[in-house]
Amino acid sequence: MALPVLVDSVEVSDRLGQLGVSKDDLMQVIQAAVGARANATPFHPKSAPGMLAYIEGTFRLRSVLVSKGWECYVCRDNIESVFNESKNLKIVFQNADLAGHPFADPVPSSRKGPGSARVVAMGQSMLFPELSNELPPELRAKVWYLFVQAEGLDVRAELSCPISIQDDRFHGFSERIMLVQEGEWDTPDLSYDRQLPELEVKVSRKAS
Repeated sequence: MALPVLVDSVEVSDRLGQLGVSKDDLMQVIQAAVGARANATPFHPKSAPGMLAYIEGTFRLRSVLVSKGWECYVCRDNIESVFNESKNLKIVFQNADLAGHPFADPVPSSRKGPGSARVVAMGQSMLFPELSNELPPELRAKVWYLFVQAEGLDVRAELSCPISIQDDRFHGFSERIMLVQEGEWDTPDLSYDRQLPELEVKVSRKAS
């Protein structure tokens, strides 16, 4: 079966709606991450652009979606996400060296550790039923990653569902949704507020 890669705006909008989000929701997250990255100066540590983007991207992901019924979630492996029990899925923000290219899989900016591999594996109940039968809903939820690539004014992004993580890298995707492709970023106003909604953070127990 060919890998589903959604590019058409109508198909993207319809599929995101099925997942419980909208493109506008995710564009707010992308804009916040890109703006935070741009705030890094030569006086910041070398890792600051990526770290600031991750912090603000995760913040905005939660501030947008928690107000719409999602939950702020952190697993024991310290993977920060938002969780939607009714949709049986989680979304994780991810800086990327490559994203938004329909003919090439996204590439994260950092290697993925065993914690990320476990989280993705537990969410693939069709592939690993023995891992999910006795797990609580938040642990067996399918994991989607919001990949954001930002190099100056060249910004690209996608929401994609990995099949597994092997050798510290994503290994295949069951579905990819293009959000911003090459040349589509129109450099919107990068200012944003940091109004904090009331959050209830869930921390799961490690599965035995």
